[in-house]
Amino acid sequence: MNNSTIKERIEVINNIKILSDYFANVRDTLCAPYGLSSIQVVIVLDVFNNPNETKITDICKRLHKSTNTISPLINRLVSKGFLKKEQSKEDARVAYVSLTEKSKAITNSINVDIRDFVWPIFDQLSDEEFESIKKALNILARYTK
Repeated sequence: MNNSTIKERIEVINNIKILSDYFANVRDTLCAPYGLSSIQVVIVLDVFNNPNETKITDICKRLHKSTNTISPLINRLVSKGFLKKEQSKEDARVAYVSLTEKSKAITNSINVDIRDFVWPIFDQLSDEEFESIKKALNILARYTK
């Protein structure tokens, strides 16, 4: 157990919230031209980044959301032409999700656009600051999986 104070822990939590809000706003800005919400783009990018694990239950686990939350969003993405959904031939309760040509075209653009928003922040950091942030985020990510 570490010796961080309550004040220090609250500071870390507040900074994580600030970063989370920043990235949500970036995603919202980038998604608007496609008529997609931030969470819809997160789903599309998740399928893009995990092409071999595309069961709806896999997506829910990775996004830490219930099937009651994710399934309707996937259905809307299917109806908008961004995703395809197929029932498993072995088990009708299992559905697989894949990208359409429409979503493949925008995923690269969204990834590049997100980088364009973030890269300038990294450019302002010293090598030591960047390494410290990278190390800290890797540690936090390890404990949140």
